[in-house]
Amino acid sequence: MVVVDQAPVREVMDKPSSQSEFEIIRRFLATPNLSFLRDGIELGIGDDAALIEVPPNKYLAMSMDVLISGIHFPLDADPSLLANRALAVNLSDLAAMGAEPFCFTLGLVLPHSDEKWLAGFSNGLEYLARQYNCPLVGGDTSQGPLSISIQVQGLVEKNRATRRSGANVGDKIYVSGTLGDGAIALLTLGLDSHLGSEFALTVSEPNATCLQFFEDAYFKPHPQIELALTAGKLFSSCIDISDGLQGDLQHILDESEVAGSIRLGAIPYSKSALCSVSPENRLLAALFGGDDYELCFTVAKKDCEELESIAKELGVSVTCIGDINLGEGIDYLDADGSPVEVTAQAFQHFSGCR
Repeated sequence: MVVVDQAPVREVMDKPSSQSEFEIIRRFLATPNLSFLRDGIELGIGDDAALIEVPPNKYLAMSMDVLISGIHFPLDADPSLLANRALAVNLSDLAAMGAEPFCFTLGLVLPHSDEKWLAGFSNGLEYLARQYNCPLVGGDTSQGPLSISIQVQGLVEKNRATRRSGANVGDKIYVSGTLGDGAIALLTLGLDSHLGSEFALTVSEPNATCLQFFEDAYFKPHPQIELALTAGKLFSSCIDISDGLQGDLQHILDESEVAGSIRLGAIPYSKSALCSVSPENRLLAALFGGDDYELCFTVAKKDCEELESIAKELGVSVTCIGDINLGEGIDYLDADGSPVEVTAQAFQHFSGCR
C-alpha cells in the first residue's frame, strides 16, 4: 500500500456532535446491513468479543491494514469511497490466499463525531460487506487523528491455501486486470507520488471518463475473490499487488527460491493509462507504483489453458507476462527477448529501507 505524500489540509468534518462511543456504534456500525449474522458467527457486535465457529478442515485466514489520514488517503476523501477502499484492500489479501471472506473487525479513530461523515462511511462499508457476505463483528472506536484499521477473516480449505512459496521452475507468471492505474490515480487526484517529479501526466486535463476511471481505481479496487475461489486450485503461488509488480513478484521468488523473467511488452495497461501517461511512466507505475490490488500468480504450463478458460467465463482479464526460472531475481525482456535494465525500487513503508 502506497503512502500519499500530502501536506496537512483543513479539517473537513462538520461540527462535532455530542454522541457517545456507544451511540456511534449503535447508529452507524451495529446496523442490520453491516453487522448481520451468517453461518459460523454465533455472536457479533454487542459483547466483549465475537464468537466464531471455524468449520473442520479449514483455516481461518486473517489480514489487517491500517489507513492514516494525510498519509494513506487525502483528508477530504469521500467517506463512502474511503470505507470501500479500506475494506477492499483487505479483501484482496484474502483473495491472494484463496480464502472466502467471512467477517471483519474495525478500529476507527475520529477527531470528533460527525453524523454526516459516519453515515457515508457506514454506507460504504455496507455495500462491500453485503457483496461479499462479510459482516462486521466487532472492533473499537476512539478519538484522535482520523485513522482506519480493518482486520478481515476468511475461510480456506487446508489443502487449498495459496502461499507465496509454491512457484516452480517452468511455471508461467500471470497477473489479473491492468497494472499501474492506482499509481496514476494519485496524479489525477492531485496527490504527490513516491515515484518522483518526472512521474507525471502527458495531458494537463484528462477527459471526464479517464478521471472517473482513475478515481474508481484508487477508491474502488476490485478484490479478485471470484477468480481466486474458482481458479485458485490451479495457482502454485499468489500475491496481491499492493506495492508494485516488481516488489510483490520478488516476494514470491524469494519465498519459492526461484527466479523470474518478465516480458515488458506483455504487461497489461488500461485504455485510460495508455492515453494519460508516457510509455516510460506506464511501466514505472506498473512495476513500482502499487495500489493496484490485482493478483500476481504462477501456474503450471499444463494448466494455463484451463486457467484462461475459467477467467474468460468469469469475465476477468488474466495475462501471462513471464516465466519462473532457476536462479534468483527478476530479468526484464524486450519484444525480442533481449535483457533490459530497469532501475527503480518498489514502494516500502519506511523510507530508511529504500
